[in-house]
Amino acid sequence: MEKQASHIIPFEGIANFRDIGGYSARGGLTVARQRLYRSGGLLHMTEQDKAYLKNEIGLKTVIDLRSPEEPKKLQEIRLLEGIGAKYFNVQFKWPVADYYKKEMELYASTNNMGVVYLHRIRHEGFAKRLFTILEIMAETQNYPLLFHCGAGKDRTGVLAAMTLKLLGVSDEDITSDYVLTSPSMEDVKQRICSDPETSDEVRNLPDFTWRAPPQFMETFLKGLKEEYGSAAGYLKKYGADRTLFKRLEKALLV
Repeated sequence: MEKQASHIIPFEGIANFRDIGGYSARGGLTVARQRLYRSGGLLHMTEQDKAYLKNEIGLKTVIDLRSPEEPKKLQEIRLLEGIGAKYFNVQFKWPVADYYKKEMELYASTNNMGVVYLHRIRHEGFAKRLFTILEIMAETQNYPLLFHCGAGKDRTGVLAAMTLKLLGVSDEDITSDYVLTSPSMEDVKQRICSDPETSDEVRNLPDFTWRAPPQFMETFLKGLKEEYGSAAGYLKKYGADRTLFKRLEKALLV
């Protein structure tokens, strides 16, 4: 399995996997390569995939952004035991009752996931979960580190955008990274919707939720700037530790 010159790394059973290093960042520095990765779900990884994660990437930490559904969580933990990677499960969604009902109400009012992302991050409970994740990412001993959700597009996309923005990566590069998800989305949708354990709420999601055009991320980044000034402004609004920004830069910039 050869690593492509681009950010994308092909796997047999892991969709939408890529290195999000290599982007120009603050102060003339660069986001380190071979340190921070994003992907879709890991439950279908093959033995060859596991060997690559262990021997080529040297994966040390996985952050699972999905809901803590016990059977799938336990399956993933068992898969990662053979790699030797630490596992963290941080449910990365706005913490409200009747979550899917409220999401469907949002989908009825827009066809732009950027609007949905902005709605999610406005909840303080969401910000607290972001702090938890960023604290894990600020520890240098946790790298190489992978974060993922089911498709690797929405929760993963927002976390990637916020992290890269905190590091001073341009909106253009963040949007380009987001769009790299597009070619894999049809396969991801088929895999998720054909899984008998997938909920009816997920199967019935509108078609636009399975796409990743640049407009979605552009809308999110524009709204983030208008409402909070910056990603750092967002974190400061909700009380993030001021040392977090410098620790993230130390962990991820070269």
